[in-house]
Amino acid sequence: MLEIHDTISNMISLYALLVGLWGLFNFIRRQPPDANYNGALAIAVGLFVLEGSVGMVLVLTGLAPARWLHFLYGITIVLTIPAIFAFTRGSNSTRESLLYGVGMLFIWGLAERAQFTGR
Repeated sequence: MLEIHDTISNMISLYALLVGLWGLFNFIRRQPPDANYNGALAIAVGLFVLEGSVGMVLVLTGLAPARWLHFLYGITIVLTIPAIFAFTRGSNSTRESLLYGVGMLFIWGLAERAQFTGR
């Protein structure tokens, strides 16, 4: 189970980096998020929830992370994209491309950092 958690963590890190760069690329081109980008964000949130679920199974089986800060990183990762959606009230303009792009790069940084606090 620990190996699955580690693999999903790597997937999240790479996926967040790619989707974040995609969002910034859309912003530079002055394009709002399209259906493909919104779908990629939905997949990202699904990955975050899956990672958190696997992490909770690990905690319930007695495998707690080395530092409790690991939980804060995980909760922040899960809440970032829904918080941006709530902040923008679901609008779809060029500004959202920037916000989601920066948000996903923020998640990428948190995911990288969470890997070190979990060991």
